[in-house]
Amino acid sequence: MYVTAYLSKEIKPGKINYSPEHLLQMVQDMKLTHLPIFDGLDFVGNIAEEDLAELTFGDEDQDLLKDYTESFFLTEDHTLLDAIQLMYMNHTNVLPVITKENRYVGCVTQQTILEEMAKFPFISELAVSMVVSIASKDLSMSVITNIIESNNGKIFGLMLMDNTEDQSNVLVRFSSSNLLSIGETFERYGYQVVQKFYNDEKQELLQTRYAQLLKYMNT
Repeated sequence: MYVTAYLSKEIKPGKINYSPEHLLQMVQDMKLTHLPIFDGLDFVGNIAEEDLAELTFGDEDQDLLKDYTESFFLTEDHTLLDAIQLMYMNHTNVLPVITKENRYVGCVTQQTILEEMAKFPFISELAVSMVVSIASKDLSMSVITNIIESNNGKIFGLMLMDNTEDQSNVLVRFSSSNLLSIGETFERYGYQVVQKFYNDEKQELLQTRYAQLLKYMNT
């Protein structure tokens, strides 16, 4: 999950000696919110599309560009989850990756992150999604896992969605043919099933056969 494994080959960073007009065209061509700017191989900062639009075209004052840059970036030991958080905090769809020596490694884009995370079994597997809630002091991930697995279910992942002093909500992704028993077990352990998302194929089959029976009886 290190970001260096997901660098985009299509993103070209800007240079400090490029004109604002040229940089703006680069941002628009690559559909970016920001463009990483470098002085040689050294990272200067990121400049937003709207700031480039405000700069006077043709003004190649390097110090003027630096005044508009924002210094957010990833290093080689950051993960995809770090990238998501940093993108959210800075309202950007691209992040430069630099070394500890401030040298350019590459860029990670929002699109690449979404594509890679969509491959995770937690998301890609056909599974039941269930949100369970319990008092925060009683929350135990091992208990949740044990409830699923003791009912012959297979866990794909857990995600803590909300965590206040009083209450915690956990998204559970799993496969099982014994949903009723799992729901009842959660209740016995003090968990409340807040939401569940799944396609109950057996129930759909019963409804289809019932509809066919009614159609037959009415003919």
